Amino acid sequence: MKPKNENKIILKQWVHVFIIIILLVGLSFGLWMVAKSFNRDINTKEELYSYNYNSNLDYKVYLKPNNFFTAQYLGMNKQYITSLIDHIDVNAKYSFQSSKELTYTYSYDMVATVKGTYSDGDAKSVEVWSKAYPILPAETKNGTGNTITIDKNITVDYKTYDQVMSDFRNEFGLSVDSRVDVAFKISITGGLPDGEQTLQETNTMTLQIPLLKQTIEIKPDYVNTGHDTIYKSTEDTSDINIPLLVFGIALILLMLFFLVKEVKRLLSVTKKSEYVLSFNKLLKEYGDIIAEAENVPDLSKYDIVNIKLFNDLVDIEEELHSPIICAEIREDMESWFLIMNNDTAYRYVLRYEDLDHFNR
Repeated sequence: MKPKNENKIILKQWVHVFIIIILLVGLSFGLWMVAKSFNRDINTKEELYSYNYNSNLDYKVYLKPNNFFTAQYLGMNKQYITSLIDHIDVNAKYSFQSSKELTYTYSYDMVATVKGTYSDGDAKSVEVWSKAYPILPAETKNGTGNTITIDKNITVDYKTYDQVMSDFRNEFGLSVDSRVDVAFKISITGGLPDGEQTLQETNTMTLQIPLLKQTIEIKPDYVNTGHDTIYKSTEDTSDINIPLLVFGIALILLMLFFLVKEVKRLLSVTKKSEYVLSFNKLLKEYGDIIAEAENVPDLSKYDIVNIKLFNDLVDIEEELHSPIICAEIREDMESWFLIMNNDTAYRYVLRYEDLDHFNR
């Protein structure tokens, strides 16, 4: 018996899937039109001014008198022997420049924060103690103009902070990792003259300096340059777009109507596909004992025994040595498999309504 063409039904499935995708796109477009028609608030941005800044921390590590280094100090980005460090000279520079004249207030300070961290059994470091030591008292200044320039030299007493953490470790007997963070913080607020305050800029430059080490490497932690543009937001109000709203609703209803129909068709074709796959599977496995009928046999003179499982019908065929007759009742939807013996007809019915999945 010739198997049914599975590709034909699979093609039908893909056609319906493609149509559903198009309908979903149309539905999305309709929803977009409805949302757009109610978009009454139109936000626009007007550029007020722009600004950029540059920040930098230079440092010199001054040495105690010794027989090995002839220089008074060492420059940046080196490895330093802590027993030779006398103090660290830090130069903090910050420049701010605006595209327009501003009225501003700015403040700055420098703080050294000593920190002790401890690693537990999971190698997770947690801070166990810290203390902040002001180095440069906070200063606040007001002004008007396009530029702000800050240039400060500060001395960091490394020995003092190293001794603080040494005392802490000896007091509690903890093997702590420690460092001092020297942070120079600048905060600027302001805006255009006779305008609202639109400028809020904060910049922190930090040097991370290890403590309780034989040698140290100083690590900077800050952003050297930055840029931003300040805008003024304005909001315009527009009327509801009635034509767009009506067309969007109509498109949504139309797409939903056809979408429901296409989904039902896809489900129907999918059921038929399951039926064809099951039908072809039976022919492939039992084709040598199945014979195709041109017409539906007349069963009015037979006692009909409906068989629940096809394997049971095969067992009957083996016992009676009678071929299984296959008659298609509804194309791609229902077939009867029959064994007729004397006055009894054994019938197994394969119909697409009874299938729930491909592997029956």
